[in-house]
Amino acid sequence: MPQSGVPDCRALESELIGAALRYVALADWFEARPMAHHRRDGEREAMDAFNVVEAELRRAGARLLRRLGHRELVLEQVLSETLPR
Repeated sequence: MPQSGVPDCRALESELIGAALRYVALADWFEARPMAHHRRDGEREAMDAFNVVEAELRRAGARLLRRLGHRELVLEQVLSETLPR
């Protein structure tokens, strides 16, 4: 971290990559689980874990976008690519 107390971009990028990897790993595991073996409690626990890593990914991404100052630019691009015209 720089002396100003603001995280540097490389640290934020590393945080985001780590969060993204955890999110993808958990999402793949969650989606690959056979439906026949789902227990009610197991389903809730898996969803709770998924929500935790999703929130972590969103926080890490938001921190980096705010630091870089590209949040609005990225949002505009995502919306233009994903919304029907």
